[in-house]
Amino acid sequence: MKLLQLGLLLLGTFVGFGFCSGPNNIGRGINGGVPCAACTILVSMAKQLAQIHHESVLDSLDRLCGFFPQSVQSSCDDLLKFLGPFLLKELTAKTSPDVLCYQLQICHVDPGKSMCHLFPLPMDLNSINSASIKRIDVPESYQRNINGDPWFCYVPGVRQLCDIIDNVYGKLTPGLDLDHDRFSPIEKFRGSLWRGRDCSDFRSDVHPGRRSIQEDLFFDSNCNGIFGANHNTSIGYEEELCGGTGQRGVIYIGDSVGAHFHAPPPWFTPKLLSERVLTNLTSVLSNEFDWPDLGFATGFQNSSMPDLIQGQVDSIYLRMRERNLCNHRDYQNLARNGAESNNTLMYMKSISRDPTQDHPAIVFYSLVGNDVCNEYHDTLTHMTSPELFYENTITGLRYLEAHLPPNSHVILIGLVDANVIYDAMAQRFHPLGQYNRDLTNDDLYAWFNCMEIGPCHGWMTSNVTVRLATTERAKKLNQVLQKVAKTEKFTNFDVHYISNPFRIVMKEWVAGGGQLWQLIEPVDSFHPTQGAQPLIAEALWRTLEKRLPHVLGPVNPNNPIIRRLFGWQGGH
Repeated sequence: MKLLQLGLLLLGTFVGFGFCSGPNNIGRGINGGVPCAACTILVSMAKQLAQIHHESVLDSLDRLCGFFPQSVQSSCDDLLKFLGPFLLKELTAKTSPDVLCYQLQICHVDPGKSMCHLFPLPMDLNSINSASIKRIDVPESYQRNINGDPWFCYVPGVRQLCDIIDNVYGKLTPGLDLDHDRFSPIEKFRGSLWRGRDCSDFRSDVHPGRRSIQEDLFFDSNCNGIFGANHNTSIGYEEELCGGTGQRGVIYIGDSVGAHFHAPPPWFTPKLLSERVLTNLTSVLSNEFDWPDLGFATGFQNSSMPDLIQGQVDSIYLRMRERNLCNHRDYQNLARNGAESNNTLMYMKSISRDPTQDHPAIVFYSLVGNDVCNEYHDTLTHMTSPELFYENTITGLRYLEAHLPPNSHVILIGLVDANVIYDAMAQRFHPLGQYNRDLTNDDLYAWFNCMEIGPCHGWMTSNVTVRLATTERAKKLNQVLQKVAKTEKFTNFDVHYISNPFRIVMKEWVAGGGQLWQLIEPVDSFHPTQGAQPLIAEALWRTLEKRLPHVLGPVNPNNPIIRRLFGWQGGH
């Protein structure tokens, strides 16, 4: 892990792994794009650390290396040694982060494009194109640009990250799955934080959600912690306590909202940076900055990293589990940062459900905004058309028809209207700008949009006309979902449409005297906070109870017995 690698990964929390991510993000954008932005943010953070600790900026970069976990500090130091000769003369407390990154040739101005800068330019520099910017020469062996990657991608060790960002994060199946049943006994790399923990990774017929094998008399075939026999009746506990109770799992197909994307604010607030807050760096990166175990869809435990994220946990899965303890561990979160109706057709193939061997499932199909969100200046022309959205939705439902057990249910959740978020967030200081009070979210939106790397040009813009047009397209796509739910019929499941629950949460929060910004992540200024997660779960559950109670199934009258006999059922 190198310093510029960290910068790219931190930048990824805005654009690479966030609301509208996609393939080939390293080369994304214009004028240097993602690498340019990563450089600018890192230099800005180093400058603030220098102010805070009254030291040189180069010393602050060295301090930043010292914050990393021990396993990556030496690599960080190696990169500083590599860049040191180039930065020593140029990097001072007065250095403009934008200008330095143009000097390093990580940023540039593409032909026919306008310059992009996050901070005000120096008084003696009227344009980034000015000949007064002295380029810093890098070794000739690194002066390459292949497939849009900048020169530093060829510095030893950094090349690997450029490949990882483009290739690794699209995988939705567990990284460790010996029996290939798409469930894992470990948490990391799309393991049990995303799907119920596998209780036997050597048998593909043993996993959460399956129908019991021989009443689970001898072993726990569905990993819900209920097995063995009642010696008084000679009936297996699985059959006696769970049979006929309407067991069903929760499967959530969605984007970064369903994955619960969260970029830790301390990582972007230089005053709060410390070795302690970076201790869990690798764990957060391995989960793509997502926290599904804490989210409204499939959350099931309290945060183990309170320095990075904290708050109450409630979810649809937990409520289904409390309704029927036989549903223990039966959840799959197939949400993917950047998912939209087209690439979701690929992502949903990672579902694990057998129509003949598994219990029914409630499937939430919830693509909150990526079909209208993109990074382009001409954003409207890149939005998904209603016709294509209809085609993609029908194709997805037909795939589910072939893979879901009978008596399942599919809930189509509408897109959110994020137009109101701009007014709530635009003039608030971003964590990067809180120390000097010199960077608002609106400044960041404009900068990202200039370089065409922003998560949602349509809503994260000061242009009211564009925001309203984005909302209008979202409404049309919602009309498509409503039409599908009303007219399409399937054999193995029924289909229903409900409005996006976050819209209800925002309305109720403001009506109760709250401020909308309190519900929005401060780093990306777009996703719901941890505090909003239980509110979303409550709003969604309330709608299901009122309109679609049959989807939830009955309350299991044997729950008290299960608790008495099996306790926490092996945990999660």
